[in-house]
Amino acid sequence: MTGLQTLILVAALLVLVCSLLLFRGGKAKISMAQLFDLEIEVGEANKNGAKKAAVQAAEQRGDQEVQPVIEEIGQTKKARLARVLWVDDNPDNNVYETLALEQLGLLVTKATSTDSGMFYFNDLDFSLVVTDAQRGPDADAAMNLLKELREVKPEIPVIVYTMGAADKREQLVNAGARAVVETPSELIKAVLNERASAA
Repeated sequence: MTGLQTLILVAALLVLVCSLLLFRGGKAKISMAQLFDLEIEVGEANKNGAKKAAVQAAEQRGDQEVQPVIEEIGQTKKARLARVLWVDDNPDNNVYETLALEQLGLLVTKATSTDSGMFYFNDLDFSLVVTDAQRGPDADAAMNLLKELREVKPEIPVIVYTMGAADKREQLVNAGARAVVETPSELIKAVLNERASAA
């Protein structure tokens, strides 16, 4: 069962329980923020799906260091459901990375611009933001997004996923990025580290 399927199942069960309570004259109230605070067990099928997607992402991007993150995925036992905002003008370039994260219990919301990303960010609860460094001709896209995010919720970790990460790391970290990574393995590891520190 994928992370999204698990979320749908949990939501359906909550609706059923709430309906039963209401039918019997009781009251029930739960917010989406509380729903995303649930802890799930990451099953073997999810781990295997995440490993497969990580390998496919690594092959697509020429990432030779995928084995350590495969092992880390294999050791994942439990995870909190969480929503991730991913801002990238070419979201199809990150399909395998997205699959890996969703298999591990993350619900990824994609936006193609800083403006649309901030629209989602202001109206939904996110645990993490992933962004590319440049979008189209805007070489400062990540810097602009970091600035806007810091004004709203500075505590939300931001991971910048970009080619040439080493050249941009210092500037982006100084602007508030938690990590600046280049490969799928580095991205998945950074996300797993953020989830572990939030637990």
